[in-house]
Amino acid sequence: MDITSRLRQGKFPNEQAVSQGIVLRVFQELGWDTWDTSIVWPEYQTGEGRADYALCHPPSKPAIFTEVKQPGKAEDAVRQALEYAFHAGVPFVALTDGRTWSFYLPAEQGSYEDRRVYKLDLYERPPAEAAEILQRYLQRSRVESGEALECARKEYRSRNRRSQAKAAIPDAWRELVEKGDELLVEMLMGAVESKAGVRPDADDVAEFLLGLGKPVIVEPQRPTVGRETAVAPSRPTVPRQVTETSRSGRLVLKGKSYPYHNAKDAMVIVLRELAHSDPAFLERCSQHPDAQGRKRRYIARTTQELYPDREDLRDMREQLPDGWLVATNLNNVLKKTIIRLAAEVAGLTFGKDVIVDF
Repeated sequence: MDITSRLRQGKFPNEQAVSQGIVLRVFQELGWDTWDTSIVWPEYQTGEGRADYALCHPPSKPAIFTEVKQPGKAEDAVRQALEYAFHAGVPFVALTDGRTWSFYLPAEQGSYEDRRVYKLDLYERPPAEAAEILQRYLQRSRVESGEALECARKEYRSRNRRSQAKAAIPDAWRELVEKGDELLVEMLMGAVESKAGVRPDADDVAEFLLGLGKPVIVEPQRPTVGRETAVAPSRPTVPRQVTETSRSGRLVLKGKSYPYHNAKDAMVIVLRELAHSDPAFLERCSQHPDAQGRKRRYIARTTQELYPDREDLRDMREQLPDGWLVATNLNNVLKKTIIRLAAEVAGLTFGKDVIVDF
């Protein structure tokens, strides 16, 4: 769907853009009369505040509250959305930032996370599958018949939820490793330091994680020559993972070649060159989910945003056009992730329009 491709390019930078360009469009596709404010009620007043949208059946009676946030900020509004619904007696909640759509049963027991029935990520699902999930919970005819709510309640109580989550563990692990997740790398660095007394290099840790699960090359044993040759007891052959790394090389960006000395240079070249031809490029990059860690941003306008808890690291940045900054205290796998997202935001194909060999 073109919504996903435009999301990847950062075309929906704030709540208003997500509401108008994604949410109302989805509602319309699912049979809701978005022009009828007794059916799709914007800014519905509750005792606790205003829900962004109430999908109503019958008219003026909310059946679903939908809360809208800017990209990457949906999780910040879970408590607010569920409290609005709980106090208003609305049985179902949809929370979205355009990319992710989370569906909740606010009256069920447990933590807020326990009350989440399903989380849809448009980046992770094929368009047909994403459309089926949105129809399951938000199709107007299913909401009006009660099927949508009943389906959500059955899924909430289903024993399959645990097995579905378990089956997704390998893919989730692979994604964390391939993106050079900072927290994962930091945890392993700390564990190594405790065991060895020396803190490892972040790039070495990231590369080790990246190599997990890849084919290993086993060193062959030497053949014995003659029956009478004395052979010392052989040691068990240890599988050896082979990782080739390159700290310098040549970057190709839209057919033009650029030499670089290290991964930081390659990342900065890509960001600067693409920003020169698109004034809004870095703003859109900064909004991309992969440009944000768990505690900080990698592309921002201030050093405080790059290193909120580490004032001692704030000199570790590079200047980009129009006052933007990029953090450089990143492992090389994460720098490559930023190059990938930059290509994505620019509408380019990584590996074709943007080629880098580290």
